[in-house]
Amino acid sequence: MVHCFRSQSFSSHFLGACMLLVAISATAPLWAADLTPKMQIKIDAYKKQAAAWAANPAIVQAVKESNAKGPIPGMGNAKWRDLKEDDPVVTGLVSNPAGQLMTKWLNADAKGINKIVLSGNKSHRVGFTSMPAAYLGKGKPNFDTSFDDGKVWQQGETKPDPSTNIESVQISAPVMDGGNTIGVLLVALTAGHLQ
Repeated sequence: MVHCFRSQSFSSHFLGACMLLVAISATAPLWAADLTPKMQIKIDAYKKQAAAWAANPAIVQAVKESNAKGPIPGMGNAKWRDLKEDDPVVTGLVSNPAGQLMTKWLNADAKGINKIVLSGNKSHRVGFTSMPAAYLGKGKPNFDTSFDDGKVWQQGETKPDPSTNIESVQISAPVMDGGNTIGVLLVALTAGHLQ
């Protein structure tokens, strides 16, 4: 009799746990997914586009001007996270010439691209299409690889973008001036559009 009671109790708990897992998995975002060969073909095309955008004279000039000024005094990632999207510091980086140009590029491919961010030589933000999660990108492969190695970088899997929460594949390209890397252009690709 006791054995039957334990068995029924276990069954009801097991069933409840299974139902909870199904409910969670139905509402939770994908945390990481592998890239398929079909996706990689599209990513490679976007990588060429990102490199061309990074070489755009207006982008190069914006980075040079921002590097001459340096990062916003006293602005770090902790202070950045306290800002709201309508803060003048944030809106200024969307509405400056680089931000406007990148927004034009994003709007021309709104299904494929969900964010573009331009950074200077101190990894500080020069302009963007929407507020990124951090002001300083140093220590992240999307900045470090393109800046330190002067190469186009790509994320090895899809993940929710830290600021938009859209399942994405990030790529980045170095901004060059006279053979020297002066900044980085990051593009977040919408994973669903790559499939």
